[in-house]
Amino acid sequence: MEIQQSALYASYIRSLGWVVETLDGCHIFIKPFPIIGGIAKIQRVTRLPVVKKLVPILDRYHVRRLAIEPDSRVRQQDLARWCKTIPRHIALNRDPFIPTKTIRVDVRGEENEIFSRLSEAKRRAVRRAQKNGVTVSVSKNIDALIRLKNRSAGFLGFITTAGAQKLWAALPDTKKAVLLAYTADKQLVGGIMLICWSNIAYYWIAGALPKGKKLFAPTLLVWEALKESKHLGCKALDFVGVWDERHPDKNHEWKGFTKFKEGFGGETLYYPMTP
Repeated sequence: MEIQQSALYASYIRSLGWVVETLDGCHIFIKPFPIIGGIAKIQRVTRLPVVKKLVPILDRYHVRRLAIEPDSRVRQQDLARWCKTIPRHIALNRDPFIPTKTIRVDVRGEENEIFSRLSEAKRRAVRRAQKNGVTVSVSKNIDALIRLKNRSAGFLGFITTAGAQKLWAALPDTKKAVLLAYTADKQLVGGIMLICWSNIAYYWIAGALPKGKKLFAPTLLVWEALKESKHLGCKALDFVGVWDERHPDKNHEWKGFTKFKEGFGGETLYYPMTP
């Protein structure tokens, strides 16, 4: 089960003002809106809910739009058949809220084995960052990371960290970490927020300032995140989204960080998409 279907994540979603209903073990996130009708999201379920049971719940909240984004174990053809049974008064959302493709890096084995799976360019970048005097510390300072991310993301950067503090607060200390990268003169130039669930560490938020990028801090940060994921008891690090070639006309701006993430030796994971 991925984190979006956990009780912990449901509690976080409630804190953002959404209603959470449960049907046969499946969490349904609902945002009611007067007049125009509400929206519902069903994310990363391993089993599609029974439509005859689902529709009365959606109608109760006057839901008019439904986003269904299942786990990778749900077959595309099964999702397509399921979508055809949704009544016409409920529109299916075809613009995903969460990524349809990701990369997961195995962190089992010895550190030198994990390091050897990085591309030659990434191994070289780790060494160059270290030579440049960049250091990474494991922290609980989520506020420092959010400030850095907001700054690095530019205009309206705060949108990229919306809800981050509430999610961080919902997690126990054993399921989260912040990694912060500093220059030799102690300037903060990059960071990552890791959250863990069911043996998977999620690369939830990441950011770096231009100076950090020049010093190869982002690569060193990911290498340290892989080691910290292992320390937290996880089996893999999930990069939480890369560019999906099945949507060739969307998210072109993701191609840059997708190339970056591909250098760490992970495996691609595809999620079924609403047809």
